[in-house]
Amino acid sequence: MENFIQRLDLQGSGIWFPLIMGTIALAFVILMPKRQLKWRGIYLTFGVIGYVAVMLDVFFVGEYLDVFDIGDPYLEGIGDLMSYAIIPSCLAVIFLNYFNQSQKWFHVTLFIVISFTFEWVLTQVGYMKLKGWQNYYSIPVYFVVYSMWLPWHLKLIQQRYDETTIPAPNKINESRFNINKLDVGKMFSLSRKKVK
Repeated sequence: MENFIQRLDLQGSGIWFPLIMGTIALAFVILMPKRQLKWRGIYLTFGVIGYVAVMLDVFFVGEYLDVFDIGDPYLEGIGDLMSYAIIPSCLAVIFLNYFNQSQKWFHVTLFIVISFTFEWVLTQVGYMKLKGWQNYYSIPVYFVVYSMWLPWHLKLIQQRYDETTIPAPNKINESRFNINKLDVGKMFSLSRKKVK
């Protein structure tokens, strides 16, 4: 049990910030009125964003480029999970739930500011240690994510699960084989040849 608690990396400087922010963001996602996204869309968005954020931040930027560390660089703790997967996923879900094409640039700007502020505070409290990275390097990434990728993701989710794109059971194209039009008598008469 002691080993498990050590692996959570609860002793890291500034870990309180991602834990509090992650809890608040998760509670907000659960309690917010569902507008654009229903639970299926939240589930899909949470999984996709969490996966992409972990892959990019942990393995590509953090590990291969080694330009920053979050928490203890030798432990993947609960603060890392909150910082890499939970908070970005929650922000994406909240953004998409309130996204409005007529106010697109307001939403994009607002969430770029929120994401940048979160990253900046994470650095200020000492939980994120920069090694050649600057917080403002993330602004173009946030711009692409909020202005292009997430709106595309929303269209994809809405298109795939919109009732108008999935045929209703009674409107499915009938194939040549229709079980309701089978004549069992003909089936057996074709298979038997009369012997003279």
